[in-house]
Amino acid sequence: MSTAHTPHDSLAEQLHRVRLESDTLYKVIGVIASAPDLGRVLDAIVGLLTEATDCHACFVYLRDGSRLRLRAASDVYAHLVGKLDMGIDEGLSGWVARRNAPAFIRENAMDDPRMKYFSELEEEHFQSMVAVPIPSRSGDVLGTVVLHTEAPREFDEGVMNFLAHTASLVAGAIENARLYEETRRRVEGLTSLARLSQEIAAAPGREELLQLVPIGVRGLIGCDLCQLYQLDPSRERLELAAADPPDHPSPWPREGGAALLELLQRRAPRSARQTSSDGASGVLAVALTAGHQQLGALIAVTQRPIREDDEEVLNLLAGQVALALQKAELIERLTEENIVRDLFSALAEGAADVAEARARSAGWDIARPHVFVEVRPLEGPGAGTPWPALAEHVEAQLRRLAPGTLCDSGRRALRALLPLARPHGSDEQKALDGALGELARAEHVAIGRSDSRTGARGSGESLREASDAAQIAQALMGAEGGTMAYSELGAYRYLVRMPLDEAPHDRHFQAVQRLADYDRERRTQLLDTLERYLRDRRSIATTARALYVHPNTLRQRLNRIEELSGLDLGAEDLLSLELAVKLMRLRS
Repeated sequence: MSTAHTPHDSLAEQLHRVRLESDTLYKVIGVIASAPDLGRVLDAIVGLLTEATDCHACFVYLRDGSRLRLRAASDVYAHLVGKLDMGIDEGLSGWVARRNAPAFIRENAMDDPRMKYFSELEEEHFQSMVAVPIPSRSGDVLGTVVLHTEAPREFDEGVMNFLAHTASLVAGAIENARLYEETRRRVEGLTSLARLSQEIAAAPGREELLQLVPIGVRGLIGCDLCQLYQLDPSRERLELAAADPPDHPSPWPREGGAALLELLQRRAPRSARQTSSDGASGVLAVALTAGHQQLGALIAVTQRPIREDDEEVLNLLAGQVALALQKAELIERLTEENIVRDLFSALAEGAADVAEARARSAGWDIARPHVFVEVRPLEGPGAGTPWPALAEHVEAQLRRLAPGTLCDSGRRALRALLPLARPHGSDEQKALDGALGELARAEHVAIGRSDSRTGARGSGESLREASDAAQIAQALMGAEGGTMAYSELGAYRYLVRMPLDEAPHDRHFQAVQRLADYDRERRTQLLDTLERYLRDRRSIATTARALYVHPNTLRQRLNRIEELSGLDLGAEDLLSLELAVKLMRLRS
């Protein structure tokens, strides 16, 4: 019996195939219209194509960056969906995707150089293969549809056209599903963003905020790692403050973040992307800024390409995180300021037990060696920067000068508690006085320092020492600014608390008054010369060296002082005259 087909039989088969293909296309359209879920649509289409073409296996690969990933397969291979992928430059599917044209292998598929072998697909059993591109509206290739048969088979033009029509319908389904998925993800993202924003705003403190943000970001955009870096402005470096998961490998070191700083500064001011060479993964870095203040950076690391909405969501979230960090920092600062203010009040009042408790709350060991410092602005025309801003700047300088310093800023003075390494280290205090002097001259302030001490008891007296020294420095240092230690005040320590209006106006005071008036009118320094001469116990050689003048020049000045004041410097009571000079200096 002959197996040859008659022309009538051939026509009948062709009509049957056309009807089957038409029915299949209608079913494909029905599947696409029935559900927006792409996975269900692709699974149904694979089943329809397998049945309509009588092939042994059908696969759908979708493009993801530079990779083609298996997204649907016949039932026997369905367990491999999501697990197999190939580069766009690999396999018959890659060849079709690159050229946007169908391809057909009639037999001996494994011998074709375009083949990429997957042992999981048992491709050694297949003889024939056909692949068609899935075209997008823009003309790009979204993926490929691939059919395998175990026996050699001829796929004629009709089958290829049928597959091309099916692929076009699949393309519409993919784009519709992606649009639906993007819309659904956007709605869910906005809902999750609103919920996370409320949680961030309600975080009671920095610790809770740092724990909440990385976990929330991972849940929001589905990244593999989220890190929050905070900027240390004093060292100009980013330090890792929180991460989820905490043990995940990081693209940057835990501290420093030089590459991260460079990444943020190199690109847009708010965010920057860094993508792997194959485009399959990426890093998104978003700056945390509040106004003009940069607080740190929020990092998302993914094993997929960065999406536009990832950047949009992270930028929205970064602004809220920055404000929350700023609020937490403000609360911490106010809390710390209140504790420190209470500490200084307790020290001034002599309440040692209360002071020790407040010191512990501030993380300060009051038993360690320390000194008190008081900073005052200079009065008169030389005064420049308003005091609150000047006090804030000086406070930052003191903290840098002596890490661990506690400061209490008032309306007219700044009090500070500076730690020392040793209780009576003369070299250390000398170096400290030198640094304080430079600070005072640079900022045009007067700084007074107490003697060193340990413990809280008796600290009230040390605070008064620093205050007295600052008052004398304020009176004597002029517009340039300077510092004085209490131990250097000499006779001033006995005069500083005396009401100047109650000081005696005897002949010594009147004589000194005439010298002060002469200095002011003629811009001379006779009063300074007299004070130094009395301090050196009327030694011509010692005073001349101190003033950097020749002894004869000094003698001429002293003669002029006697002429103007009516004093006899060789016969006057030194103590009374020196007190009169110092009272005049304080009054002026």
